[in-house]
Amino acid sequence: MVYLFIGVVVISVSFIILIWLRKVQYDAIHRNFLDLVDQYGGRVLRDGFAIRPKFAGTFNHAKMSISISSEKKKDGQSRQFYISVYMQIPGKTNFTILSNNWLNDQNTDNLSNRFLHKIYNKNYLVEVSRKENLKKLDFKKIETLVNKMDPFAYVLVSKKGIILERLSQNLLKDTEYSCLQPLLEGMYELKEISLLENA
Repeated sequence: MVYLFIGVVVISVSFIILIWLRKVQYDAIHRNFLDLVDQYGGRVLRDGFAIRPKFAGTFNHAKMSISISSEKKKDGQSRQFYISVYMQIPGKTNFTILSNNWLNDQNTDNLSNRFLHKIYNKNYLVEVSRKENLKKLDFKKIETLVNKMDPFAYVLVSKKGIILERLSQNLLKDTEYSCLQPLLEGMYELKEISLLENA
């Protein structure tokens, strides 16, 4: 009976420590997001004690939000964290930029059936819905912006908005203003990418 009691106490204390460490981490991310509030206005949203904070604000008059998501890794034991950025600005055309490393970790369909173009020393792929659009995109300009935003998992540019997800090994560092600013600038400039008229 004593051993059972000790076991319950140890498990309870371990659980409390994990919750506390999680709260400390999310408190630090909250402070990072407050730096964004200082720069762009907006607000930090947080629903509870040890809940991941979110940022909602504007960048160059475009509404945006930044949140943290996660998924189980292939090993099923640990989790992979993402920083997700949504910017409510219409792109001039639809395309996706995908990280080769990220794709290799996903259970993706056969890539041979998709319309792709390798860029940035083959580290990223640009995907379009129509094959003829591969000849009309300004890949040099896209590579310049990828260089500014690298590394990231993918960026989806559409006429409804732009979504970016970045894999994060260090959420505290990756949510700092200095790390997020280039992402936001690159995303905002991606909206100007259009199909070349005479290509």
